[in-house]
Amino acid sequence: MERKQKRALTEGEVAVLVIIQEGYGPQQNGVDRVCFSPADEAVLFVKLKNGMNTLFANLSNLAAQRADGTIASDEELKTKHLRLK
Repeated sequence: MERKQKRALTEGEVAVLVIIQEGYGPQQNGVDRVCFSPADEAVLFVKLKNGMNTLFANLSNLAAQRADGTIASDEELKTKHLRLK
């Protein structure tokens, strides 16, 4: 996956990224770290404040599931999918 910004993030993808930044810190989880899959999905290797990888987040998929109600709330997104307490 390349790191070049291929397109702007959607509103939903930005919302997921903001939750990640609030929970894990913005330093190493910025929009400049978002990659795009061959299917044009926005993805991010989420890093802890100490720089260690903690999870791989498909922002596009999480945003779509949040929008269609598969993920019922931001709280569920935070705890179940992003492992934030």
